[in-house]
Amino acid sequence: MEYIQVSDSNGLPDIRPLAPFKAVIAVEDAISSSRQQEICQWLVSGGCIYVMICGENSEIWQAMLREINLSQINLDDMKPEEFVMITTHEGERLRSVFWHAKKHAFHTHVKTDTIVTVHIGNQNRSTDYLAIFQKA
Repeated sequence: MEYIQVSDSNGLPDIRPLAPFKAVIAVEDAISSSRQQEICQWLVSGGCIYVMICGENSEIWQAMLREINLSQINLDDMKPEEFVMITTHEGERLRSVFWHAKKHAFHTHVKTDTIVTVHIGNQNRSTDYLAIFQKA
């Protein structure tokens, strides 16, 4: 698992070398709508093919990701591997979402073993998240 902490103020690293990958977005703290859009754009452009969203406002994240994904492809000529699969897990424990990411989150046309956790929060919790991921 790759852990990336994102807040309203820090930069976004280059994730394209990890592509194709699955992402778990763990929303802990609120961020601006423009920052949320920037993160969604970064994930889709970076090669994310399956997103699991946990935390508050999962549906808003889902709608934004879907809009960005569909805006980047020609719907008439869309290939199945261009479609970003998205599931929401609002109210679920992070451990359950990690378990889902490991055991059930498979794109129908793209194989990937890489899971990127995007932690939306002001405090680095990489050690905690790795421990939770390993137990899932």
